[in-house]
Amino acid sequence: MAAERRGGPGPRARTWLGWAAAALGVGVVAFVVGRAGSEAGLPSPDASPTAAGLLPITYGAALDPVSGEAIQPTDRFRDGDPFAYSVRMPAPPGVDTILVEIIRLNDDATETVAQPPSEQGIVPTSAVFAFEVQASTLLDAWGPGTYAMRIYLPGGSDPFAEGRFTLVDTPVAS
Repeated sequence: MAAERRGGPGPRARTWLGWAAAALGVGVVAFVVGRAGSEAGLPSPDASPTAAGLLPITYGAALDPVSGEAIQPTDRFRDGDPFAYSVRMPAPPGVDTILVEIIRLNDDATETVAQPPSEQGIVPTSAVFAFEVQASTLLDAWGPGTYAMRIYLPGGSDPFAEGRFTLVDTPVAS
């Protein structure tokens, strides 16, 4: 006995067509919503850092000899203390200098430039850069207080990393 052939696709084909229609529907909705957002003048995401997207600057009392990152975490430094900081980037920057700016955060909520953006040499093929100096050198240059450090790539108008630290003039006990 011969089976009658029904019109239309079989069960597997209907399932496949259902999934294809659902995917097409999602694509159409995404396109329409995206067009509406662009026509409304909504901002589109970009790769530039924002205040919320800044990389953290890690402060410490030393640099790890293996990783090169700041260890013995602290953000408060006294005369005689070592001052170290590091930043881990998502990828090597490909440049051999960065610009480091130091801002004094005054008690009245104003800011004063303690050090305008100044070049610091880095290794362009390393995702970590760091620096270590004696806190007494910084105290001599800027005095005690709370500071913000902002780090820029050459030619950049916005910092990509930021952190805060405090310098106090109380000497380390001998």
